[in-house]
Amino acid sequence: MSSTQGAKYVFKDFAHSSHRVLLQWTGQGPGKVLDAGAAFGYLGANLAARGWTVVGLDVDPAAAESAPSQYAAFHTFDVSCLPALPEGPFDVVIAGDVLEHVGDPTAALACLEAQLGPAGRLLVSVPNVAFVLVRLGLLFGQFEYRQRGILDASHMRFFTRRSLLRLFSRAGLKVVRMAAVPPPLPLVSRVFMRRPGWLVYQAAALAARIRPTLFAYQFVVEARP
Repeated sequence: MSSTQGAKYVFKDFAHSSHRVLLQWTGQGPGKVLDAGAAFGYLGANLAARGWTVVGLDVDPAAAESAPSQYAAFHTFDVSCLPALPEGPFDVVIAGDVLEHVGDPTAALACLEAQLGPAGRLLVSVPNVAFVLVRLGLLFGQFEYRQRGILDASHMRFFTRRSLLRLFSRAGLKVVRMAAVPPPLPLVSRVFMRRPGWLVYQAAALAARIRPTLFAYQFVVEARP
């Protein structure tokens, strides 16, 4: 994600969000993390607070200028043609909401995998284009790009659960676990942060776990070489 895209988003610091899942799966440091698609550094700052040494990566030069001081280093490269970084190898490489923005996700995965140490982990999040509201839009002949969300106008690739798993398989990566993330309702309204709206959000999270292909808004994947 570029810093321009990052300006449209905020850190999703609430239960069941993709950011919470990425942080929970990364765990506590010490160790080295590559934050790919770092944008304004909202994820990197939280990783640093957990004891990790964090290196940032973003295609947009403006991201390096605005990167928070918690980053040990910051690089400006296209993730699809990323050289070996001097701070590597990394214990964890995170690509949160990145693969949908690149023309060749397979090449991007290969470049990210190359940054990992022998026991390294790759954490990725992507939107689910088969989410129920997108399906309903298609049923009524609507497929309109938007300023944000699953049909963000900057998205170059779209994924379903099956196509995402197929992508990792083609890249030679083993998927260790996958989480189905509900729509970020607390960003829509603070009503969903307290009862009774919170119960609606919890129900959405449960539906995403039970029927991820239909009700997951995003997928988060942990993979290993």
